[in-house]
Amino acid sequence: MNILLIRPPDPLQHVQLLSHTRPMNLTFLASFLRENGVCVRLLDFETTRYSEATLLDYLRQVEPDVVGVSCMTPSIVNGARVCAVVKQFSNRIATVTGGPHVNGVGVSVLEEFPSFDFAIFGEGEQTLLDLCRHVRDGGDPNDIPGLMHRSGDGVTKNSPRPNIEPLDSLPFPARDLIDWTRQTGHAVRGITNETHSTELFTSRGCPYPCKFCSIQATFGKSARFFSPEYIEQEIREFMADYQFEHVVVADDTFSLNIPRAKELCEVFQRSGLPTWNCDTRVGTVRPDLLKLMKESGCNKVAYGVETGSERIAALISKKMSFERLERAVRWTREAGIENIEGNFIIGVHPDENWDDIEKTRNAITSLPWDFVSVSIIVPYPGTQIHEMMKAQGLIHSDCSWDDLVMFGRRPKWNTNHFSADDLVAIQKKLTREFFLRPAYILSRLRRIHSWKELKYWIRSGVAYMRWYLRGEVTTGPSTDSIEQFATVESNGIGQIYDSDDQVNPETVASDGYLVDTEDHTVSVVIGRQ
Repeated sequence: MNILLIRPPDPLQHVQLLSHTRPMNLTFLASFLRENGVCVRLLDFETTRYSEATLLDYLRQVEPDVVGVSCMTPSIVNGARVCAVVKQFSNRIATVTGGPHVNGVGVSVLEEFPSFDFAIFGEGEQTLLDLCRHVRDGGDPNDIPGLMHRSGDGVTKNSPRPNIEPLDSLPFPARDLIDWTRQTGHAVRGITNETHSTELFTSRGCPYPCKFCSIQATFGKSARFFSPEYIEQEIREFMADYQFEHVVVADDTFSLNIPRAKELCEVFQRSGLPTWNCDTRVGTVRPDLLKLMKESGCNKVAYGVETGSERIAALISKKMSFERLERAVRWTREAGIENIEGNFIIGVHPDENWDDIEKTRNAITSLPWDFVSVSIIVPYPGTQIHEMMKAQGLIHSDCSWDDLVMFGRRPKWNTNHFSADDLVAIQKKLTREFFLRPAYILSRLRRIHSWKELKYWIRSGVAYMRWYLRGEVTTGPSTDSIEQFATVESNGIGQIYDSDDQVNPETVASDGYLVDTEDHTVSVVIGRQ
């Protein structure tokens, strides 16, 4: 049994200003399949330039029985086109898709895209293995939980599959399948992709009900953790094999459970982790934890702030006050962590107005951030914001899946107070007021210690000015790769991303326990059961 796992091209995969990571979700699937006797190959079209010839060459080499594509919403059209080429090559190959988009839209993904034979919702490891066995041995696809499949003239969605318990039962991700070719831009803002890095997941899921986020469509309303012992063994193995210079801890909220986060810091310190960064929330950090993070190599913390307005924070189900935000940033600075980032979203709720924007502006300019991210709300399927904006008629009729990106394209939606052009103009204004301050530029220049860092900042600065002045975001080889992709026959699937389309200038688990944070009381499942 052979399977080829593919990450399709992303519309903005070569944008210098964005973070570009490795397909770790596919490596989790791959290791689980290999442990159960399936031969796996991985093809990453964010590092390998797409051409139909390249894809066909892989298909001839691998002779897969199954081809699986993992798709975010902006890449679902490209994923469908990849599978159209697969079906043209051999209709006996079963094609399957999964990922955030599938979890957001449900059965309509098979109704919309005829090149997909199957779709997986929820966690994919066991469902994909069962599908491979079904392709090999036959049987009734209705017996596979977590699977959507074609049935007569319609689509059937089977019963959901329970989340994996315990997470420690999973093998380590198959990093040996990753193409380590350097990617454009950065692994995370401020850390160039010339730095040899990897992503590390110590948990799955997030219990917070933020209305703009789609994570709960995949993992439900609880968070589950790998045990510290599991994480330590994984770190020791990948450091011995790959000697990474930096590790991106890719959990949605690293400090969700503070005692466990402290344990992980001790693990990081004794297992040879060089430097690392994480994302978290302002209500789940304390001074003693931040000091431990610094001592164990943490050189960056990014806080999901979204808005400076307490009114809007309440509307998106995110408890936040400016005082709490200021305190978390101050504690992080006092702990000596080198880089602090604030992530903000313009239009994060349809009722955001100019007064709310001014409060966000104040949160950006008055606090000692090293970086900020200012994105525009994207109404991703599977989120409450999507349903809200759709019901209010705020999403334009010509909006396609590949328009749903946070940066680099004029939105095809608006809010109750801001047009699409307003949203872009506010994004540019807030980023200009932060990044183009002379004091900020001088402070960044003083902190450059290597030629590698200097190249990164020159490229990032040029890319920013190209976007700010001319609305250009695509650089380097991306135009060729996307144009090559656009030559694939459509097979009636729909319009593919056009590289010339630039933005205008302008549940709780039964044996889980509760963690009380300042934000919410949340359910988590920790370690081995």
